Parts: sequence; structure tokens; C-alpha cells
Amino acid sequence: MATMQSTPISPSAGRWIPSTCGMCLHGCGIKVQVVDGVAVKIEGDPTNPDNLGKLCPKGNSGLARLYDPTRVLYPMKRTNPKKGLHEKPGWVQIGWEEAYEIVARELGKLRKDDPRKLLCAIGDFQRILLWGWPAVFGSPNFFTSLGNYCGGSYHPVNGSVDGSFAAINDYEHCNYWIQIGSGDGFSSHLHLSGSAKRMADARMRGMRVVSLDPRCSVASAKADEWIPILPGTDRAFVLGMAHVLVHELRRYDREFLRERTNAPYLVKADGYFLRDSEGKAQVWDLRVNAARAWDAVPSESMALEGAFSHAGMNVRTGFQVWMDILLENTPEKMSEVTTVPAATIRRIAREFVDAAQIGASIEIQGKTYPYRPAALNYYRGSQSHANGLFDNITYKLFNMLVGNIDVPGGHLGVPLDHRGFFVSPGEDGMLKPEPHQLHPAPEFKYPPDSTHLLEWFPIGFDAGQLNAETVLNPERFGLNYRPEAMLLYHSNPWWNMPETDKIEKIFQSMKFVVAIDIQETESTQWADVFLPDRTFLESTLLNCLEPPAVTGHALRQPVVEPLGDTRDAYEILTELAERMGFRDDWNDFLNIVCGYTAKPKYLLDPDKRHTVDEFWDRYARSIYGEDKGLEWFKVHGHAVRYRTPEETYLPFGNLRIPFYFEFIKRTGEQMRVRLSEAGMKDWPLDNYQPLPFWKNSQVIEDGKAGYEYYGITFKESLHTFADTMVMPWLSEVSDKDPIHGGILINSATAGKLGIKTGDRLRLTSPAGSIEGAAQVVEGIHPQVLGVSNTITRQVVNNKRVRAKGSHFNRLLTGSMRYTDSATGGLESTARVRVERLGA
Repeated sequence: MATMQSTPISPSAGRWIPSTCGMCLHGCGIKVQVVDGVAVKIEGDPTNPDNLGKLCPKGNSGLARLYDPTRVLYPMKRTNPKKGLHEKPGWVQIGWEEAYEIVARELGKLRKDDPRKLLCAIGDFQRILLWGWPAVFGSPNFFTSLGNYCGGSYHPVNGSVDGSFAAINDYEHCNYWIQIGSGDGFSSHLHLSGSAKRMADARMRGMRVVSLDPRCSVASAKADEWIPILPGTDRAFVLGMAHVLVHELRRYDREFLRERTNAPYLVKADGYFLRDSEGKAQVWDLRVNAARAWDAVPSESMALEGAFSHAGMNVRTGFQVWMDILLENTPEKMSEVTTVPAATIRRIAREFVDAAQIGASIEIQGKTYPYRPAALNYYRGSQSHANGLFDNITYKLFNMLVGNIDVPGGHLGVPLDHRGFFVSPGEDGMLKPEPHQLHPAPEFKYPPDSTHLLEWFPIGFDAGQLNAETVLNPERFGLNYRPEAMLLYHSNPWWNMPETDKIEKIFQSMKFVVAIDIQETESTQWADVFLPDRTFLESTLLNCLEPPAVTGHALRQPVVEPLGDTRDAYEILTELAERMGFRDDWNDFLNIVCGYTAKPKYLLDPDKRHTVDEFWDRYARSIYGEDKGLEWFKVHGHAVRYRTPEETYLPFGNLRIPFYFEFIKRTGEQMRVRLSEAGMKDWPLDNYQPLPFWKNSQVIEDGKAGYEYYGITFKESLHTFADTMVMPWLSEVSDKDPIHGGILINSATAGKLGIKTGDRLRLTSPAGSIEGAAQVVEGIHPQVLGVSNTITRQVVNNKRVRAKGSHFNRLLTGSMRYTDSATGGLESTARVRVERLGA
């Protein structure tokens, strides 16, 4: 049999074009080698300080996305009226004029009737400026759990603490790094390629890493110590450590807590701050032994601890309130919850506070800062739970105990984009909380307009999972309409939403579905029209999203001529807006989100259609000046630079940050009144608390119903969300790794249940069940079953990729019992029963 020979292409052949990777949301700098109009290689851009010339597996496989033979390259319409996951749509190719006419006609009719009847699923993070198109159309609906699945509670808490959107420990100065439920620096989350290099450099200089995870993840395998823990109990572990610092060691940063937080503010028995006749929060002045306004007492004279009597009332400092809560959280009690030995909790707490060097300082570029080279970092695994608000606040407060928030060596906020931290004065000398950074804070409304009940989560994230309840039972939630159509824009809600069977029923109820994407997915099986977008190697945008160490935009630009007859998503949405008569409103909206209202010379003309290049050229010049428009970026690739110390450390200046979250309690009381007046007296509001504590989640309670084990899902650097799992280059690699080969089960547990690798298993939760092959491993907690996201796809058109179909989200529930009542964060863990079906 003849063998195919390939001729290596010289690195000097053709030309190298700078651009930005689009294989995940963060956008590493790349350079693409193009020979005779064909892209032949992608490498990291060494001039971009974000990723430092490095690329993850996804970035290296970008050519497979561009030249995927199963890509949709032409507009298509459905011919098969029967719809379903495994029904062939019967696509036929059509022209753009016909495609636009069909979509504009169907959505236009809906818009005239009731625009709220459109469900919108959007997942194109790099074009986040376009996410407001549904709102301009008139639909408030967010039919996806992307964003919420990972950060539903995380982002609001970051914004409320220091005006950031995300967080990371200080790679450059940290010496003791606790990693909980996160792949930062190892396998996932913030700008992995550059972060992995920064993590490696920190390890080489001696930084110690302790990883808490139910599974021996990449971070756990490379850490100095892996501590297996039950899913959803990480907060108990940290509460136990906080107990040790506060009650056993009595070691915490009193100066930081007094000077930079509201921990000294006095709290009444009703949970609200003691205020004077002018409404000012009070502190206890140790000089005169009396309550006085916070701004009338120097911080060194404020009582941090203690209970006092004032005007016949008993009051405590906010710090004392949490001290009293922590009395119950002994390492012994928290060990019972987590399965982590009490001695381990105590040892890690002591190591952490020793490494924090409370009281130390460091000089950076001529300025002296507090120096706290120990920090706790966390992400999805540790806080994407139904009590996610408590989880996030607990981790923040633990870091505050050693005074490491936004200081060298500590726990650093990460801004959403080039604008930096959202910092403005609030009440009582505090930073104004900014839980909403992707859209304005919602106003309460009953009946609600949105199917994800946006109006009922004033400090929350978009709880898309609630669609599984509301769309099928609108009357129960006061909704006075039923959705009839759906817009899918680079989103696969069939895959990313809990309660898959209910999501299928919603798809089935739609009268019209339009998809903007580059490939077929489970969700596009229900589409009536498919509008093909361009890949990141054929399109233009400027990207700056959650950069942990840098700031500034990088350009995504076409490196080859677009394949087929595709269009840029901006162009598609603008054309549809024009045909339905709201292009002027669309341009006005873009003027707001791009910041042009503050720079009138760049305002988009409401009566003009602006091309893709015109739009991004205007955007670049509005930020970087007239000499750095789109043409400048096409040559230089990016304007990315390291953030300065002033942009990184103590961004809130002299404002205080919250230790006691009174505004959350107040918001909850306001919601209680409004919902009660609307007749919704049983709506859960229990998580609107000013301080975190331990309480069992519904998942833990499900164990009492015979669900003995915990089910988790996980991802590694090979994949992001769902779309990369159908790419042969990546699936070939992941198929060779046993952790992606089936349902992970601990060897001791497998022995007890008589299970061997390859046996067919069924996992059943209160929501549903999945099946898959057993993969017996040592590196997972004995009470936990793990399902890699690589085995979750069911619609795979590429013959070189095997559909595995163990879709984890069938095990999850989208109801309020499994949703954080304050933030809308969903529960990403399930209790399960295990059944061996056979070999």
C-alpha cells in the first residue's frame, strides 16, 4: 500500500501574519504562516506579553477549525419538518438574500407581536460587544448557562469586593498558593498559555502549591500537595482554616482589617450597621469607649473585635460577628463535612499564615506596598454551587484575614477588560459594589419579562438554567407569554443547560429557530435557517477579556480569504437589524457599549451601516488615539502591555472594601418586600446574608435519598466548552488519555462494587441518568465519580471523531432548589447512584 509523503514547509516560506487566537474566549496572541493563500501553521506571538509566545493545544489546532470539512460554509434552510436530536435537518443551500428574508420575516413578525417571545442563546465571548442585540430587538431572555455555569456567583462577588471581574494570585510574588477547584496556571481558566509559563516560573523560584480537588487534576498532580475533598465542601475546609487563624492562633492582619475594610463597623442585633442621626455607620472609638462615626475615628483607635452596649442596644463589630460564627466551624466539625482530616486543616492554616508574613512590606518601582506572599485561589469547582455566594465570600474573607487583597504576593482582582477596575465611591467610605459589569443592574418587575427571571436577581448573574422551569411553566412564575422562536449565536444550550430532557421539550416547542455558527451542534438540529459565521482566521475584532497580568487589545484579523460564502457575525446581526427596522437603535446601543457617548467624535451614525472594518477601526482609535487605528493593529498585532503596579495593587485607593456585606442583606430585605407585595411569599431569599457560614446544600441532602456518590464534570486544556470536542486533532489526543476514556471511579470503590475498567455503568441522579464505560483510577476521591467534558457530545459529523454521549448535564437540576437564591449561580455537582450494567 502506498504511503503519503509530506514536504516540510520552511518557516521562511510565505509570510507570517499577526492575529489573535479564537479557540477560547481569552485570545492569545498568535502569528499565522500563510503560503500561497493557505494557512499552514499557527504559533504563539512572542511579542505579546499576555501569552509570551506560548499556545495551548487548542490554539495549535486552529487550522483544523478553519479547514474542517464539516464546517457550514453556505447559508442553509431546513427541509425536514420533523425535528429532534437525531433527526436529519435535510439542509439545502440557499443564498444570503433568501436566508435574510426568511429570518427577518419570521423574527419581524414575532417582534411586532411580542419581542419577548424570542429566546436568545449567545456564547461568542470575543464579540461580547454584540451581546446586546437581543435587548435592542426587545427580548430580555438569556437561554444558556454559559458564564453562569462557571462564574454565576464568582463574578458578582469579585465586582462587589474590589470592582474586578475575576481574580488570580500574584504569580510574580506569591510564595504559598492554595488552589481550590481551579486549573489556573495548569490547565484552564484565565489565559492559560501565559499563566502556565508564569506558574512554572513561580515554581522554579520555590513557590509551594497546595491543591484541593475531588480529582487528581493537572494542578493537583503537579502541586506539592493534593488534598482530596468532597465536591461542594471546599467552603467548610476554608471555614475550618479561618477558625484556626482567628480562634486558635489569633493571627490575622488587624491593620489591614481596620484600615481597608468595614470589619470595625458596628452591627446591631438586626444585622444592620449602627448609624447616627446623619446616617453614618458607627465604629467603637477605643479612646473614649463610645460609638462614633467611622470617619471621625482614626483606624488605629477603632475596635476590631468586641461586643458593646450603646443606647440600650447590644452591638458587635462586623469582625466579631464572623468570629462568633466561626466558633462553630472547628476543624473537627469541618472534617466531618469534607472528609479532610482535622490535622490537615490545622497544618495548612498554619503554613498559610506563616507564609503570609503579616506586617511585611515591599518596594516596587519606588513605592512601598504591603507584602503578603500567600493567597488562596479558586474557581468553578469550588464555588459553582447552590450556595456559591457563601463560597465566594468565604474565600475572599479568608484572604482578607492575612491582608492580601490586591497587594504584592496576594490575591489580585482581574478587570473585565481594558477599562480596568470598576472603582467609584459608595456609602460609608466604601467602594461601590459592582456586581453587574456585563449589563445594567436589573430593576425588579412583576410579572417578570425575562424567562431567566433576571429581574429577581438584583446582585446576580444571568441564571439561564431557570429556563428549564419557567418556559415550560410560565404561569407559575407570573410570565404572561410563551416563547415561540430562538436565536442561537455560537451557543449550544442543549449541551450547556441542566435538565436536558426539559431543554429538548423547549426546543420542540419553538416555531422558528435560527443559528449563527460555523458548525452543526446538538442545538442546531432544531434550526430552520443556518447563517454561517467566519472562523477566527477569517474575521476581524479587537479582544481584551479577563487578562490576569496585562492590559490592552490584540487584533484578530483575516489571514486567508474566507472559505465558501460566509459572513461576519457583526455583519449578519446588523443586516437583520436593518431589515427589521431597528438599525438606528442597534447603532445607538453600540455607541453606548463602546463608550462613544463620552467621545462624540466616534459616534456611529444611526442612519448609516458601518462595515466590519469601519466599526473596529473606530473602536481602536477611540481607545488608543488617531495614530493607532485598524491599519496600525494589522501591522503590529496588538497593543498589549503589562499592567503597572498602580493599575494592579490597591486599585481601590483609600476606599474601604466589604468584610461585612450589609448591602447584600439590605438587598434581600428589599426583594422580600417586593416579592411579598407581588404575592410571591415563598420565593427563596435565604442566601442574602452579610456573612458566610456553613449549611448543607441540597446536593448533600440528596444523599439521604439513597444517592451515595457525587458526580462531577471536568475539563482540561485540550478542550473548551463543547465545540472543540468534534475536532479530530484534539479528540485524537484526548482519546489517548485514560481520564477522558469514560466515567472515572476510584479503584477502592470499584473493587467494592465489583467494577472493572471498561464495564458499562449507569449514573442516576434526582434529575436523570447517563451511561458510560468505567475508567478505574487512583486519582479521584472514593465517593466521587468523574465525567470528562470530552465524552459529552452526541451530534458529531466528522467521521474521524467518535460520539461518546455520556452527557453530564442530564444529571443536573435547573430549579431554584439547586440555584443560589441571591446570585442565580447553578449547582454543578450531582448526587448519584452507581449501577453496573455489564462488561
